[in-house]
Amino acid sequence: MVSIVAALAQSVLSGVEERVGETLARSKRGAVLGGIAGLLLLTAYILAVIGVCVSLARHYGAPAALFGVAVGAAVVGLVLIAVLIELNRRDARRYRKRRRQMEARRQLAALAAGTAARRPLATATLGLALALLLGSRSRRHRD
Repeated sequence: MVSIVAALAQSVLSGVEERVGETLARSKRGAVLGGIAGLLLLTAYILAVIGVCVSLARHYGAPAALFGVAVGAAVVGLVLIAVLIELNRRDARRYRKRRRQMEARRQLAALAAGTAARRPLATATLGLALALLLGSRSRRHRD
């Protein structure tokens, strides 16, 4: 006879196995369809670039059209690189600011621990300050 605990454990494990199987099947399907969509979008992009080159070649000649499209692609690429560099700088500034804030919190916690044994009233005050400083903060911002 199977105990109720074993039956519950078996039920939970079979539910987990089913969810894992469903998740894997969904992930495989998403990866295959995403790959096909990406390949089709890449093909459309290449054909659009060729179409632009052919259209420009009618007016300016083939070499000028190819160089024009190449220069345009290079400019767009350089702009994207500049945007990426600026985003990385902004993230680095945020990281440094968070690191300084965490260091200040650690120093405040060390100060509170150091005075805890000597001054109970100061300890209570610092504990209240720490509770207010480290308290739960909502990450949602109001508009």
